[in-house]
Amino acid sequence: MPTPGAFLIADPVHVDSPAYVADTASRFPLADQTPPTGWRVAEHGGWIMWHPTQAQLPQQGWKVHVSVGLDDAADVLDLVRDHCVRHHVAFKFQRSRRLALVNNEKYAHRAGSGKLAALYPADDTALRRILDDLGARLAGYRGPYVLSDLRWHDGPLYLRYGGFAELWCVDGDEPVPAVVRPDGVLVPDRREPVFTVPDWAPVPGFVAERIAAAAAETDDDPPYRIDEALHHSNAGGVYRATDLRDGRTVVLREARPLAGLDGAGTDALTRLRREEDMLRRLAGLDCVPRLLDRLTWWEHEFLVEEFVEGDTLQHHLAMRHPLIHPDPTDQELADYTAWALDVIDRVETALSQVHARGVVFGDLHTANVMIRPDGRIVLVDFEQAYLVDEDFTPSLGDPGFATPRIRRGPAVDRYALACLRLAVFLPITQLTALTDDKFHDLTSAARRFPLPAGYLDRIRDDLHTARTAPTTDGAGTTAPDRSRVTRFPWPTGQAADHTPLLESLAAGIRATATPHRTDRLFPGDPGQFPHGGAALAHGAAGVIWALVTTGADYPERDEHLDWLVRAARRLPATHLGLYDGLAGIAALLDHTGRHDDAAELLDRCRTGLHDRYGPGLHSGLAGIGLALLRTGRPVPDDALRIGDRLARTLTGDTKQPVPEPARPGLLRGWSGPAVLLTRLHEATGDPTWLRAARTAVRRDLEHTVRDDRGNLHVRDGARRLFYLDEGSSGIAVAAHTLLHHGERPWLRDVVTTVRRTVDVEFVLLPGLFHGRAGLLATAALLADDPPPDRPRAMRPVGLVRDGAARHHPAHLTRLAWHAYALDGRLAFPGDTLLRISTDLAAGGAGILSAMHAALHRTGVTLPFLDAPTHVASTDHLLAAS
Repeated sequence: MPTPGAFLIADPVHVDSPAYVADTASRFPLADQTPPTGWRVAEHGGWIMWHPTQAQLPQQGWKVHVSVGLDDAADVLDLVRDHCVRHHVAFKFQRSRRLALVNNEKYAHRAGSGKLAALYPADDTALRRILDDLGARLAGYRGPYVLSDLRWHDGPLYLRYGGFAELWCVDGDEPVPAVVRPDGVLVPDRREPVFTVPDWAPVPGFVAERIAAAAAETDDDPPYRIDEALHHSNAGGVYRATDLRDGRTVVLREARPLAGLDGAGTDALTRLRREEDMLRRLAGLDCVPRLLDRLTWWEHEFLVEEFVEGDTLQHHLAMRHPLIHPDPTDQELADYTAWALDVIDRVETALSQVHARGVVFGDLHTANVMIRPDGRIVLVDFEQAYLVDEDFTPSLGDPGFATPRIRRGPAVDRYALACLRLAVFLPITQLTALTDDKFHDLTSAARRFPLPAGYLDRIRDDLHTARTAPTTDGAGTTAPDRSRVTRFPWPTGQAADHTPLLESLAAGIRATATPHRTDRLFPGDPGQFPHGGAALAHGAAGVIWALVTTGADYPERDEHLDWLVRAARRLPATHLGLYDGLAGIAALLDHTGRHDDAAELLDRCRTGLHDRYGPGLHSGLAGIGLALLRTGRPVPDDALRIGDRLARTLTGDTKQPVPEPARPGLLRGWSGPAVLLTRLHEATGDPTWLRAARTAVRRDLEHTVRDDRGNLHVRDGARRLFYLDEGSSGIAVAAHTLLHHGERPWLRDVVTTVRRTVDVEFVLLPGLFHGRAGLLATAALLADDPPPDRPRAMRPVGLVRDGAARHHPAHLTRLAWHAYALDGRLAFPGDTLLRISTDLAAGGAGILSAMHAALHRTGVTLPFLDAPTHVASTDHLLAAS
């Protein structure tokens, strides 16, 4: 999959495939050439493939990657073409300089960044010829080290054993690229930032010799021992280390040559040298880490800096912010405000000291501010710093603290400081990247804190001053055209009618549809592209489900369902999951009356079940079981077998156990299987399913903690999670489902506690799986408290209770923080917070569903968790359960 940044450059409003990047001006000449007779060409995702028509490639083997700097790329591609055409070797290449840059940027995938071209030799003879002949022609060229590969001597060729053809297998729950073992079994094609060879892979003698030689190449170890990686990026790492000469703790800042490019194409090594220069200029300031040493270790360079005791401001916000807890007191708000204002004053003083030395920091944001235990401020990461009068434009920066309109001079820091003044109270200033209008919503929301008079006015004035300041050379810069995006006039007040928001949001989602495209129907988060834009979580199925179940005006429904059926038929056989594959699409098609199409997809699911062994609801057995259960009448044997396998695993009584989930929660932990097991009870009347379901919920509860206020969270290292996907909200959904079938004090406690836990004010993301919409949907569901004295099955999705009072939790009002108007209609960003998304997991469709559930009390949290309509009577079996 392309690097994350590649999805942000095609469209200023939506995430989109690199295939749609407007890169005509930077296309390599080879991209526009016609292959000779006997060759065919194809383009996919920003890569162009040349393939000899008559060539028969193996499914897998030793592939060769070419990695060179951007300035040499066009010339090197010509040499690659000449060799491959002469020797009939299939190859592919990045089509443009722009895409080559973004796939080697600072936050590109570390394992595969730097690859300009990939060659697919048909056999060992062709491989050796590439390494010898093409290697000789490319001698002297240099590029970033491809971390997943073995470098061929000291040139720009790299090789690894992996797949040539597109094959997939299941790794736990998730479909991943695959290779075939000698016994015919598909196994994951691992692509890690370190070179490895499968122990069964054939290794030509000349490759084995190079592997041995590379292992023998050693450098003298420096006098530092790395103790912990603090941060990793494609540019290198930041490490806590020990100076072995005196035992002192230090920080090593690593730079990989020719890798980790910024927007101007500058590599990490150049930026490291810039940081060194700036730290020397700023030496002696208490607000800047001391530079202790510089060294070269292997081919990478390092700065050795003072280890600053303490934590980043970003960490402090995550730990201290009072709005991450329900019902903070006035005193808590006042204490936090005093602390935050003091931090801002100290940061402003630090910036003034830096400016007095003639330096602009250039990259101020919450992760680059350290707070010592005694409260003193230290600014870290000076790779984008520059002199006040220098002709330099920072081309890296957090989008919540930088704007393309301000590119030079101290105004860069003034703008960032104004954003920081706001971010310590509302740390979602990334929302302003789509439109400056969002500052209005954020500053209004910040009034929740007892701010001093004039504080918000100063933010507005500083933003205005910074945006209107001239650049050092008098030139102006303009931001990408996002004029379609403005702030949305959210209704306010206790009597506000939120119902029209549903119509606006649904109409806005429909307006984004692109039925002429085959890779996606609706714009969503990047997660949709590996799944052909079709699945429930990030693709068309989830959007269609939301529009249909919320009763939106939807004249394009049949056209979109036709598109979905075609897309589903293109999905690989391993993509079976409820939320990322065929099972969820089948459930939607059945729900919308496309029973034959649903049956076709479910038959494909059944044939692949032997490869599926993860238990989860998102991609694994529980989700597939729910889809089979919903569409099967009577209960399908497949669903019963899945349930039996899960139940036996929970008791330890099975010869084919399901592996323990990697993380707890509704979508990927045991709570999802608990929902399936409960539904099997409802469909069959067998109480043993209920006992297994309760055991499953207990498994997830083992990963929870209660904070000092009694709120329930899933424990994830230092993080505490309460979201619908992998947090306590999802566990409460499973517990709530079980409470309809008999009172249990511990289940009641989960529901009661989480009902309070989800009533938090600040949530980073707006979406259904990991954000506020999920909390809104959970709050709406849990408000419908199962009576303790009698069980009942949950209503089918979409059933509205007559005469029920509307449910308007505060989450509904606070969705305004993330709301935009796109072409005048309501819209929301996805999990990047930098682009509008319509998908179910992160974007507008999930928010539409949650808002509808809250306003109409439908009991909906996620698609297809509701009870099948063909439930059995269970009253006579309750005593046995």
